Amino acid sequence: MEFAGAVTVESTPLARLLDGPRYEVIPVAGIEAKVQDLPEGSTVAVTASPAQGLERTIDVSTVLAAGGYRAVPHFSARMLTGRSELERLVRRLDGTGIDEAFVIGGDATPPAGVYADAGDLLEELAGMAHPFKRIGIGGYPEGHPLIADDLLLEALLRKQPHATHIVTQLCFDTDALVSWVGAIREAGVDLPVLVGLPGVVERRKLAEISLKSGVGASLRYLRKNRRQLAALARSRRYDPTPLAGAVAAHLDDGLGLGGVHLFTFNQVAPTREWVASNS
Repeated sequence: MEFAGAVTVESTPLARLLDGPRYEVIPVAGIEAKVQDLPEGSTVAVTASPAQGLERTIDVSTVLAAGGYRAVPHFSARMLTGRSELERLVRRLDGTGIDEAFVIGGDATPPAGVYADAGDLLEELAGMAHPFKRIGIGGYPEGHPLIADDLLLEALLRKQPHATHIVTQLCFDTDALVSWVGAIREAGVDLPVLVGLPGVVERRKLAEISLKSGVGASLRYLRKNRRQLAALARSRRYDPTPLAGAVAAHLDDGLGLGGVHLFTFNQVAPTREWVASNS
């Protein structure tokens, strides 16, 4: 209810950035219970874990969808044996209400089947029946440890016709993120970009995952910026507020930033509390 003379408080850039965030989880045992810390209707991306397998990704996604969440299963191209397995997994989503997927290449070496990268899998999906109204693809603001930058850009252009948005890999350097978005826009990639940010997670786990994910440049950036590194070292958990605030400052720069994708590393409750305190 609005009252005469009431003052409307304008949302801060950070609150705008955190409006409707996506939460990424790893489908280990017990994750279904942890997700219950999120409000019903929240979007939850379920990773494709080599240790757990794609069946587990679908299992968790369907349970979450039944519980009132917008589940987004990840499909890793190099974990799939071929079209028959893909069709079987997609059929398992019939009647669940799941209408979005995230497609990545994955790191399985050698690949389990015929798909070498996300482009192969997207083109296969384009030629078959599926329920996906939205399909996300990955973006690498600081490059990929195994793929040259020019090939990454070629891959984005190839995947763009089959996707609705990009989700970036972790990046602690806002300048690098902004520069990368500008570069892909100039090259003709116009998909909305969801910025991948760490949640409120254990700092040692964050450093470990970041190194494995190939964001070493971001870690070098942190080492050069001693204030941020000192803040990270003082706390058992990483506080994403300064980084998120720096990203939020670019919301009105015409970059096409479409929100945030929070890598929770299954630290769901503290990440949700952080979002609520800044919204």
